[in-house]
Amino acid sequence: MPTFLRRRHLLVGLCALGVGLTSGCQQSGSGPVEITYWTGWSGHEFGIQQRLVDQFNSAHPNIHVRLVSQFGNSGYQKVRIAFAGDATPDLMSTVWSDELADYAKRGVLTPLDDYLKNSHRDFDREYVPALRNSLRVDGKVFGMAVTTDTGFIVFNKKIFREVGLDPNHPPSTPNELMLASKACTIRRADGGFERLGYRPADLRVWAHVFGGDWYDSRTHRITANNPKNLEALRWMASFNAFIDPNRAQAFQSTFGSEKTPNGPFFVGKIAMWQTGEWASEYLRRYGPNVEYGYFPFPAPVGGRPNTTYQNGSVFVIPKACKHKQEAWEFLNWLTQEGPVREFSGTIGNVPPIQSAGEAPRFKNDPLFRFAVSLSRGPNGFGPPDIPIWPTYSAEIGRAEEKVIMGGEDAKTVLDDLQRRMEKELAETLEDLKR
Repeated sequence: MPTFLRRRHLLVGLCALGVGLTSGCQQSGSGPVEITYWTGWSGHEFGIQQRLVDQFNSAHPNIHVRLVSQFGNSGYQKVRIAFAGDATPDLMSTVWSDELADYAKRGVLTPLDDYLKNSHRDFDREYVPALRNSLRVDGKVFGMAVTTDTGFIVFNKKIFREVGLDPNHPPSTPNELMLASKACTIRRADGGFERLGYRPADLRVWAHVFGGDWYDSRTHRITANNPKNLEALRWMASFNAFIDPNRAQAFQSTFGSEKTPNGPFFVGKIAMWQTGEWASEYLRRYGPNVEYGYFPFPAPVGGRPNTTYQNGSVFVIPKACKHKQEAWEFLNWLTQEGPVREFSGTIGNVPPIQSAGEAPRFKNDPLFRFAVSLSRGPNGFGPPDIPIWPTYSAEIGRAEEKVIMGGEDAKTVLDDLQRRMEKELAETLEDLKR
């Protein structure tokens, strides 16, 4: 039996055995319609969402939203079981954008196009470009978002000056980034590291920077061995010439969490940090004395400047829900400029609604202003609308590790990835027809 069917049969079996799931499709007597909303956020973020839910409930006496956190791995397992057993709540933000195509193609989600039209929402005008694509599957909108992420590199200006680099002109090409990394790297007498300049990570992103792609939506073909993907992977591996990967990995194992004062960038163990807009809050808390700058991933000639990968939680209305109109009313309210601005700004993410990015919270902070501009650019990208992207994405990471850490030939690895993902996609699409 194919992997996908085995997984689905297992999930249905778990539901049949009585795994505890609470459907949100309920009405409380003659009072307001109660809808249950599953969120993946917890802690501080959950508190902000509860505040927004309370605002909605107060202004909409005919609807009562009940907020339930499904934070953590067990919560996301519960989400998969709920979909398999048609025991979903009314609304969920416990779906990642890279999972959206899989759920949509399985027919367990509600298309939102008619709801958007009836509410006079202009989806393409409101959302940043990358999300217009990643929230659509087979031409239909299946998800909405209240946050998104961007990626870029933060650098230590003091270290740049110390090694003779101009902090006012950070690297603008891949070769300049490599030279800057080499200049900032310090080796100890025993061959270990005292400081790393920069080690490129995430082939998914760097391939896009170099002009590559992982899937061609026009021909519906896997493109893992795209020549530009290969060029990016070989460039990443070329850092091994001055950064021994095993010693670097041992050094990185000593790093503290970036969410603490012992984060490697804050204590000077790295000169450049591949991160995103969330770094603004960490820099404020844990690196108040660090003089820093930032720059987009440097693209080669013919590549894609200002590339950023945009992923995150997606709001969906499950097909099994019986109160879709009420669920939409809440989702429509939550994804308007005001609530999006409040939630994104408070938790430190970029707003996916373009007008929300004009708020002072984002315009007055230089790093956030830069991140918002990246999110609006033409080279932002998100997951392709193929149901195997979570698997494919993980396999790209393994291919990167084989070449960087294992020293395997980049072309051989990507050719193998191409064959395996072609087979995986064909089998999955065939399974979805049954």
